[in-house]
Amino acid sequence: MRKITLSNGKTVEVKCLSCALTSGEVEAEGGVIVESEYFHAHLDVAYPIEGLVISI
Repeated sequence: MRKITLSNGKTVEVKCLSCALTSGEVEAEGGVIVESEYFHAHLDVAYPIEGLVISI
């Protein structure tokens, strides 16, 4: 398990941050932008840079 501090100051302990985001265990600030069977996009949870989108 890894401890990760999110941009909102909350610390989460997860095995895999990407897995936690796609499963809903960790919610990205601003929510999910788009999600399909093969694609998931959200704002970066660690570095809140305007316009920076992470896709999994």
